[in-house]
Amino acid sequence: MDVDDELIVPTAHFHRRLGAEAMERLLALPEPPDAVFCYNDLLALGAIRALTRAGRRVPEDVAVVGVDDIEEGQYSTPSLTTIAPDKGRSRGGRWTRCWSRSGGDRHAPEIVVPHRLIVRESTSGEVTPR
Repeated sequence: MDVDDELIVPTAHFHRRLGAEAMERLLALPEPPDAVFCYNDLLALGAIRALTRAGRRVPEDVAVVGVDDIEEGQYSTPSLTTIAPDKGRSRGGRWTRCWSRSGGDRHAPEIVVPHRLIVRESTSGEVTPR
């Protein structure tokens, strides 16, 4: 699948408000997405709020996935599907190297952090046990 730059909405920080604003930009597109992947759970929770305000159903109209597995995601409505990194192995400078690589530094080493997908209501409509 080709990358559509129109569907990538950068944010300066990891705040719910910025996730909501990014989702509002996506909803304003002529063909809004039917799924979004947010690079952290706080942004995803903001996206869910914006979708709810816009009258969109999650996951029926738009599925939402975040990253981090913060506790708030388990208790949101709908509960948030997330990618849970192995936080014990991701501490220290590893994230710095990952971010420098994603920023265009092709010489930065690629770091793969063990992770698992936790499927919840924001993608499946069902809660699965932890």
